[in-house]
Amino acid sequence: MNQSSVVTIEPALSREKVLRVAAYCRVSSDSQNQLHSFAVQVQYYSKTISENKLMELVDIYADEGLTGTKTAKRDDFNRLISDCKKGKIDRVLTKSMSRFARNTADALMYARILRNCGVSILFEKENIDTAYMSSELLLAISGAQAQEESISISKNMRWSIEKRMQNGTFIASCPPYGYRLKDGEFEIVEDEAEIVRLIFKSFLSGMGKYAIVKMLNERNIPKNPDRNGWRVKTIDYILRNERYIGDARLKKKYKTETLPFKTIVNHGEKPQYYVENMNAPIISKENFNAVEKLLQNASSKSTGKHHHYPLSGKIICECGKTYKPIAINDKHYWECPVHNMDSTKCSSKRIPEKDIYEAFITMVNKLRNNYKQILPTAITQTEKMQMKSGETELRIKEIDREIAELNGKHLVIARLNSKGIMRAAEYTEQSSKITSKTNALRCERRRILNEQDENSILSGLRKLSDILSEQKEPLTDFDEMLFESIVHQITVPTNAELSFRLIGGLQIRESIPEQRRCSRI
Repeated sequence: MNQSSVVTIEPALSREKVLRVAAYCRVSSDSQNQLHSFAVQVQYYSKTISENKLMELVDIYADEGLTGTKTAKRDDFNRLISDCKKGKIDRVLTKSMSRFARNTADALMYARILRNCGVSILFEKENIDTAYMSSELLLAISGAQAQEESISISKNMRWSIEKRMQNGTFIASCPPYGYRLKDGEFEIVEDEAEIVRLIFKSFLSGMGKYAIVKMLNERNIPKNPDRNGWRVKTIDYILRNERYIGDARLKKKYKTETLPFKTIVNHGEKPQYYVENMNAPIISKENFNAVEKLLQNASSKSTGKHHHYPLSGKIICECGKTYKPIAINDKHYWECPVHNMDSTKCSSKRIPEKDIYEAFITMVNKLRNNYKQILPTAITQTEKMQMKSGETELRIKEIDREIAELNGKHLVIARLNSKGIMRAAEYTEQSSKITSKTNALRCERRRILNEQDENSILSGLRKLSDILSEQKEPLTDFDEMLFESIVHQITVPTNAELSFRLIGGLQIRESIPEQRRCSRI
């Protein structure tokens, strides 16, 4: 019997998994010190992740100068969550709970969302790692502390403001048109004060708000409070503002006491304070009271229910303004407010509402008959574009790397300047160049991200295809539900046609029959 030989097979060396790691940074204000902190965070995470062999840097997600109490306006935070859902990230590093969120509910919600995606979060300051089951309790406690801190700070500020309002020493940081803030007091700007007097005089003489707006814009009145010209709501604000008689009604608005903080118009829910002789007057009390009486009379006449318009906010003029409804002899029209005030600035004509409905019906029926030849091709092309998004992501990473390097340079020259090694003039020049480059890169990144948003386009096209497949019969009457489901916007390129922009980015033009076109110039 032959003797068997035994060969020992050594176990293979286990390889530790390389984690795809991202970092999230945020500073809560745009002060110089905070931006230096921002640069340090970006620099720290770039170095920490790149030097760890078990980590692969995915991206540095960074929001500058934004509050942590809300997530809606944090672009990079939302991009981080989106990338986690897409399976691009295994782990997220962030400095502290307060940098990630100051709202406990949001913090727990996003931690659970990311954990369901297989993504863990490490909060370095609190040493909380959501990869462990016990971390959720710690996260809730820490989040509650951060939230309570934010509420406490807000309460202290509100208490201070309330006390100053009560004793009449509160000074608004933003003076109304006609005044400027100087040495803690409102000082009259005479050029602007003359315009305020003209507005009150014109209204008392019988001129309406629209007519006043038209007059001011035609005269090219300088230093107007709106960048795009005077508006009706600006005139209304001036006519109702007691500041122009030297008084002040404080606490017209207030903030809620719980997160997320919201600013609400005070209709009597909170006490208000009326302070007389707060500043120098521009208008006499007699004229102000006369204007107030006219406004009250006009308000009492405008009773009745508001008509619901499915077209509201949907129609955009070639000049960029949104069309408004108007009723003439019980007939409904839509017209551009710019043209209504000054026809030389916009040549568009008013459009009968029924013609817009007819154009929609015609467009739907054409699309219903031909969508099988249009939409499948568009969907296929969009899917191909998504497959090429890898190059876009590489450019975004390159942009973030360049921004991190620029922030690092900015930090270095700031330190040199603070120690007196670099002269102030040289620091200002270099700082301006770095800021300019950084802003250009951020603009490029926003543009790329906007162009990359094919997910909503693709889903929109698919939804449009499904809706049209359900239209078994031609449309004969205007369907409000169908209109709101598929129409994103209507533009008016000429007085003879309408352009419907549908969900998924599809645009279809429909002409208005010549015999029905409005002849009003």
